[in-house]
Amino acid sequence: MTDRVQAKQDLEFCSADLSKYQNLSRTGLTRNEMLAIDGIMIKLKERIRNLREALHIF
Repeated sequence: MTDRVQAKQDLEFCSADLSKYQNLSRTGLTRNEMLAIDGIMIKLKERIRNLREALHIF
């Protein structure tokens, strides 16, 4: 049961973090900075997908 609670907390945290990055203004950022942000967003989306799949299994 604790794993499910932890997964839900992680999902909420990652979703909130992803939302911050998605709402970030990219004005004035260099190409490398934008690529770094895109990489972080991709990792967060993968983690969110994995957490949702894990919660569905429980």
